[in-house]
Amino acid sequence: MSTMTLTARAIRRGLLAAAATSVAFSGVAFAEEAAEKVERIEVTGSRIKQVDMETVSPVTVIDAAAIAMTGEKTVADVLNNSAINSFGSWRGVSGFGAGASSTSGVNLRGLGESATLVLLDGRRMPGTSSSSGASADTSSIPMSIVERIEILRDGASAVYGSDAVAGVINIITKKEFEGVQLDYSYEMPEVEGGDANRLSIATGFNTDKGNITLTYEYYDTKAVMDRDIWNMDDPTYGAYSTFSSVPNYKTADSGWMSNKDICEQTDNTVVSGDACVYSYGAVTKLFGDVTRNSLLSNFSYDITDDIQFRGRASASLAETETRFAGTPVSTNIPTMSADNIYNPTGEDITAIRMRSVQIGERDTLTETNNFDILAGLVGFVDVGNGLDWEANVQHSTSTTNSFGYNLVNDNLIQQGIDSQQYDIFNTTGMSYADWDAQMTDLYNSAAHTGVYQGKFKSTQVDGLVSTLLVDDGDFSLAMVAGAEYEMIDFKQTSDPESAAGIISGGSGGDDVNATRDRTAGYVELQMGLPANFEISAALRYERYEQEGQLTGAGGDVVNTSTFDAVVPKLGVSWRPVDSLLLRASYGDSFRAPNMGEMFSSQALSFESSTDFLWCNTPGNDDTQYCDASNQHKTWFGGNPNLEAEEGNSFTLGGVWNVTDNWNLELSYYSITYDNKIESVGVSDILRDEIRDGSSDYVTRDADGKIAFIESGVRNIATVETSGLDFVTGYNLETGFGDFKFKAELSHVLDFNKQDNAESEMIDYAGLVDSPDLRGNFSAAWNYDDFSAAWTTVYIGSQSAQYYRDLYEWDGYQDYATYIKHNVQFGYNHSMNGSITVGVNNVFDKEGSNWYDYADYRDVSVGLYDVLGRTYYVRLSQSF
Repeated sequence: MSTMTLTARAIRRGLLAAAATSVAFSGVAFAEEAAEKVERIEVTGSRIKQVDMETVSPVTVIDAAAIAMTGEKTVADVLNNSAINSFGSWRGVSGFGAGASSTSGVNLRGLGESATLVLLDGRRMPGTSSSSGASADTSSIPMSIVERIEILRDGASAVYGSDAVAGVINIITKKEFEGVQLDYSYEMPEVEGGDANRLSIATGFNTDKGNITLTYEYYDTKAVMDRDIWNMDDPTYGAYSTFSSVPNYKTADSGWMSNKDICEQTDNTVVSGDACVYSYGAVTKLFGDVTRNSLLSNFSYDITDDIQFRGRASASLAETETRFAGTPVSTNIPTMSADNIYNPTGEDITAIRMRSVQIGERDTLTETNNFDILAGLVGFVDVGNGLDWEANVQHSTSTTNSFGYNLVNDNLIQQGIDSQQYDIFNTTGMSYADWDAQMTDLYNSAAHTGVYQGKFKSTQVDGLVSTLLVDDGDFSLAMVAGAEYEMIDFKQTSDPESAAGIISGGSGGDDVNATRDRTAGYVELQMGLPANFEISAALRYERYEQEGQLTGAGGDVVNTSTFDAVVPKLGVSWRPVDSLLLRASYGDSFRAPNMGEMFSSQALSFESSTDFLWCNTPGNDDTQYCDASNQHKTWFGGNPNLEAEEGNSFTLGGVWNVTDNWNLELSYYSITYDNKIESVGVSDILRDEIRDGSSDYVTRDADGKIAFIESGVRNIATVETSGLDFVTGYNLETGFGDFKFKAELSHVLDFNKQDNAESEMIDYAGLVDSPDLRGNFSAAWNYDDFSAAWTTVYIGSQSAQYYRDLYEWDGYQDYATYIKHNVQFGYNHSMNGSITVGVNNVFDKEGSNWYDYADYRDVSVGLYDVLGRTYYVRLSQSF
């Protein structure tokens, strides 16, 4: 955090007199010819370049030194530890389709990834196909190219457009580099797996007419198995499924039954009552194997004294290998007739729960390829007070190819059972080897490889002009105006069998074929007033025209929707004294539904949750069904009737340079988010059902148990949140080195959410998975060629009492306060290089569990470090 110096204050009007703007490339602006030369920069939150780093909107800056001090291996991990990333963010884990297992996001203020706009050098990053282009993959950005990360902690739809509801992440890349730099890092957690390697090569060349930089990075990390994170030997471990490698069966009048003798001989299975249950966490990967090759080039060339060509080209090619438990034959549950010669009951078997472990686990290979190219002209025209202009064209593509192996065709399984060729319950007393061989043969006959492809393509043309309108003594007015037009094509398809709903184990069916045109025009004003007041105002009109084929309706129904809005933003700042800046801002926001939210067809998943409505009814007794890990058949799909989200945000605060070496910032924020679109989870649906007594989204069998749940997306009535951000930094120079201290704390005062217009508003702040306190502390020391750093990550305690009361179950656990410490040491040697060693999570701090038993994945992976103590080394060499 920095503030304006006395010199900068003295030439404020000189700044406004040459208020050139560049959205394509943040960083150093052209030198300004005034009473003295002043370096102007573009700060995230405004398109008008200025001297002062502090504007009317609060911005957190994480520079390259601070990024290195975190010891984290990806940009996603750095952002996830940010104090304002209130409730944690998505990190790709095994078991999620459409390529989501290979991506990471950021979730400012807990409002969702789609409410945070991610920029690369001031321009929108391409969206991932798994999010229908709604959010960018922050893990795809090479760490070696990042100069700094700027986090705008304020709504900014009027400045940057739709999606900037909770804030903006602007990742600034290195430019004008000269020479060659090699960097290598290796990371090794104490837990089995997770080892990571990174090698980068950066080079640059400068002339008096321009420059070009080129950065290549290779990154790979090894898989981490679930069994190495969660203690399966804990007597309370309960992550078992009745979808077992030894089939379970039931009749209309019985509970689940199985062949216990076979069960006792089979790996990862145990007898539970009369059934055989399968420990699915014993074989799955939590994080997959990842290999990524990335390339980025920035270039510029002065065509004339007043016109410059600038551009950027990047590519990221990644492969992720994830693994989930062997396929449960669950999309269409098999049955067996009473007259089947292998029926052990003599009655119709109404359901068989079986899992194709014999042919292997569900392995998924995901290939993610991102390409982006930008070209633009930046110029100056000597008209009036000077006119700066810019014109750009950008083309981006994001392609995801996913191959899911060892899936199962349900129809072929049912045909195999009906053919009476397979004695799946071993009623004839075969040896274990013979029984296992025939099960392998059955599953091989029905084996299927699921294929998914998603492609997001964007072409944008934009331009802007900026100038000084008025400069009259103590009053000045600068302006920037611009326009954007973007064409987007998005298509995701799965193989025909998966789309038809006859394949178990995959996520096929959520097909999308849609286009989107975005048109925007904006104007931003910055007004300097007497007594060191400054007013900023922005106004933006944005229009989305979307067309999508509703694939679930025979492929011949096309839906067209238009969303548009005019959103304003107004801010004011005042410096009563040189060292103190007071500021306030208010802005409206709006976000149109993305193409997947509106046009995706139905997809099948199996979600874990407890059916408390049935299980809490007196007389209902089924331990396996009422287990919290029991999975329910759930259909997800798009909603063509969605409306646009709307919101507003207000910030108030100040920055105080107490001394030359000590600064303070305190900011208050308040965000209202109406008509919010969310993918409604199974737990939320079942919770609403308890409150209302019934649910239109839950279909039940004759015995009252859940047959299936219809989830998906819909407009949520309202989310209201407010909180405080506090930041302080102190620099200390001594005879034995320079010290830098920094502390950040974000306190969520409330996070009120209303699931629909009829439901009550519930404050989730401080409840499990929604901490109301997050903070970071860092201390860095530098002395000659030596350095050291100590950082601390703090997450406040969280209560589960609300859920215990709601579900009338004491199994939900409170979360204790979480504090993680990291240390590192560095040395700059005489051969123009450096060596850094460090340990993250020094004391091997573990996150808290959600349930009262050692369930699998019952810790928020997006909130806590689950890898434990991790050692790393970094080598850097410049030539």
